Amino acid sequence: MDNPLETFFEFDADAVRYYSRFKRAGNKLESDEQERYIINASVMKASIKLEQARTQERIKLKGSLRGIVATVVKDVENFNNTLKIKHEVTHNLPTSEKQFKKLLKECKDDLYFPLIKDPEGGRINNARKVDDKTEMIFNGLFKNQLHKPTPTEVAKSYDAFLNNYAEVYNENTGELYDPKDFKALSKGCIISYINKWENKLATHKARSGDRQVYMGNFKPHHQMDLPELAGSIISIDDRQPPFVYNTKGDRAWFYLGVDIASRAITTVVWGKTKEGIIVDFYRQMVRNYTEWGFCLPFELECESSLNSSFKDNLLRPGAMFQEVKIEANNARGKYIERINGKLRYEMEKGASGWLARPTAKSEANQLSGAKKEVIPYDILINERLLELEQYNNMPHPEENGLSKWDYFEQRQDPNLKPTNWEAILPVIGHKTTTSCNVGYIRLQSQKRAIAEDGKILTGEALIQKMRVIEGKEFDVYWLDGNDGQVLKALVYLNNRVICEVMEMPRYNRAKNERTDDSHDEALKLQSAYVASVDAFEKRQRSKIEKIAIVDNTPKTVNSNFRMPNLKRYEPREELVEVFADDEEDNLIYKPKQNNTSGWRSNF
Repeated sequence: MDNPLETFFEFDADAVRYYSRFKRAGNKLESDEQERYIINASVMKASIKLEQARTQERIKLKGSLRGIVATVVKDVENFNNTLKIKHEVTHNLPTSEKQFKKLLKECKDDLYFPLIKDPEGGRINNARKVDDKTEMIFNGLFKNQLHKPTPTEVAKSYDAFLNNYAEVYNENTGELYDPKDFKALSKGCIISYINKWENKLATHKARSGDRQVYMGNFKPHHQMDLPELAGSIISIDDRQPPFVYNTKGDRAWFYLGVDIASRAITTVVWGKTKEGIIVDFYRQMVRNYTEWGFCLPFELECESSLNSSFKDNLLRPGAMFQEVKIEANNARGKYIERINGKLRYEMEKGASGWLARPTAKSEANQLSGAKKEVIPYDILINERLLELEQYNNMPHPEENGLSKWDYFEQRQDPNLKPTNWEAILPVIGHKTTTSCNVGYIRLQSQKRAIAEDGKILTGEALIQKMRVIEGKEFDVYWLDGNDGQVLKALVYLNNRVICEVMEMPRYNRAKNERTDDSHDEALKLQSAYVASVDAFEKRQRSKIEKIAIVDNTPKTVNSNFRMPNLKRYEPREELVEVFADDEEDNLIYKPKQNNTSGWRSNF
């Protein structure tokens, strides 16, 4: 054996793991540097064992311990020959006894960290020609100037600053920067630093007014699985189909809602402006889902501009939806943006009057030289609705044999909650001030019955409601259906829900025209409705005792005014004659004695 270290040397597996994971100033070590440290650590580990062995040996022989490290340093230096021959590598541990001794001591506490050169990265940062302060100057000059300079213009400005032709100062602190504190740099170096990703990330948002472009280029997005149950979440947004309906270039506004699981468009409204379109949209959604017999979606995904004003009432979780996600100017955050793209390029592109975008990425979608075609408004709307109808009937992208609409109808989430009419009607409902007379509430020129939970009330429940609203004026919030008839109506008195209003089923006055059971059921219900009030009237009447009153309150103050020649009753003021008592009045009554023993003695 040529070198005593060979007895203790082996490549350290823990060193491989340590240096592969180590980061200097956030960056992992390069592979060459890792390899160098692994060899050094392995040799240092063998050196520690060699020193310990020689120390034990000298203690055993009762020799002096002085000079052991010097012998180890010599063996370590010579061990490079062995490494080169047997492993084709070398170490670069210090050959100076003083430096090696210091490193050996540190490695006995922590074998791997002391072997790393500049482990904190401070020396590397100090050696940079462009330090953090210089980089901040580049970004400030590039970001804050109103005329949006190019990186080349910033390089020229920096050069003028170093040559005292320009002054650079901090607007917030007033600090005037000294050119002597900065290094001369090439134009290419300055441009390279301005275009670094971490600098463009900060400057692009301030220089560009297009937030969507910024988010597309710099902001990562979430990756999510799509829902599988219809009604789990609906994504809504406005859009203007690329068609004009007049020579001024005006385009119609649409507001769409797509059920994400089925991809079916379940709600759509339109108009020439966006004014009031969002309220109409929510009304239409309630109409559609109610008439289809489905519950409203569990969750809503919407944009902020039109919906933020409803976040404290209609869009408060638990009101119309159980969860609401409002995306502020974040097109990628709404799934419906993908559907809008499909409608534009897969459904509408072939239609007459379709307008291309001059800035479209694909040349096929860019503006051509064709003259802009005006589509009459009614035709434009009808054609777009036909396209939506066709879109819903097209195959679902993940379910063969099912259209989007079929999927929506067949895969409804069974755990959705019923519509919270009490919370949504005061916001999206129509308001009518009316009153209750003789048990009927007039709405839409029709007398309607008092109801609750979708059922016309009778008996004591009806009487309790009539005690509150009969003969009073109150507000009714109601929503009409797609047929224009009242879909739901609630009575509000002093901002409190009192009851529901429902149309009373009618029957034919002529018995021979009551052709089905519905007439009999209507007759029974109306009879019960009337009987409830009659019975209550009887109960109330029976509670009243026969109580009378004689009113002796004088109607005049006196009789000073008298009209002549009128016959009137006047009592005569004559003395009352008092008759003398007759002697018979002094007779004393003597009852006759009856000596008979009974009625039998008379016979």
